[in-house]
Amino acid sequence: MTVAHLRACAMTQYVRGQVFIMTRQARASRGQGMVEYALILAFIAILVIVALKFLQPSISRTLNNVSNSL
Repeated sequence: MTVAHLRACAMTQYVRGQVFIMTRQARASRGQGMVEYALILAFIAILVIVALKFLQPSISRTLNNVSNSL
């Protein structure tokens, strides 16, 4: 083997390693983004549940009025 061939092999291994690292980082950031969206969705769901608990008497009254009108 020549020195040039050894350098080419070493460079190929280096590039493969860098591609592998970049691929893993991209996957990790995608996963992180999904977790952030899930947390936002959970927070919105909790807000809706709390809002419905507070508005339940007025919603119930309105629905009772509608059903009594029919």
